[in-house]
Amino acid sequence: MNRLSFILFLLLMVAIGGGVTWYLIDSRNDAFGTVPAAPTTPPEASEGLAIYTNGPYGFSIFYPEASEVSYVFDAGYHVGSAWRTNALPESVGNPLVSIVPYAVKSESSYPRYFNAMVRIGASSDKQEIERCEKPAEAQGETPLPDATINGRVWKAFSFESAGMMQYARGVSYRTVFEDRCIAMEMIQTGSIYRDDAVSEADIPDEALAREYKKLSDIVQSFTFAR
Repeated sequence: MNRLSFILFLLLMVAIGGGVTWYLIDSRNDAFGTVPAAPTTPPEASEGLAIYTNGPYGFSIFYPEASEVSYVFDAGYHVGSAWRTNALPESVGNPLVSIVPYAVKSESSYPRYFNAMVRIGASSDKQEIERCEKPAEAQGETPLPDATINGRVWKAFSFESAGMMQYARGVSYRTVFEDRCIAMEMIQTGSIYRDDAVSEADIPDEALAREYKKLSDIVQSFTFAR
């Protein structure tokens, strides 16, 4: 066999070997199905977000990482420091987390102050569990349609109070989980004082309303871990 014939023979063997290998692989894929690519989470899905996880109460929630986070409720927000808005004076419960992604304050422009926040509190008190999913009508709560958040149905109640050119309003979502009343609330508080001259620093009410509406993304991220 001359050199040219030998080279042609080698090329033929390589081609035959490649064809056999392709056939075996293709046959295996037909038998077992094509292996799908491993799912990946786009980096932007969690970009700019932080997570709060509460082990004792078994839940987690995502929020913008630039938010102000506290584990006590500030009475200065005009909704009190109790574990939930409109809780009765003798109510027993625990504030768990306050998340404030947007807040402004000014000495001369509108609004003098505005806060948009999500608060979560809980109570294992028997009386609080009993009235957890009922409206506090004497405190001005109004029933809303039930809300489904990550597969769980929550009772929803709107509330509003105003006076001295200030207001507090929002929605209280409540559910009983593991013999505890869990209250998650979207709240906005602010001032309607407008005696100052119009300023470029003024923030339109429409812009404030958009910031409040963004709280829905935080609420909808709430999930029970067990």
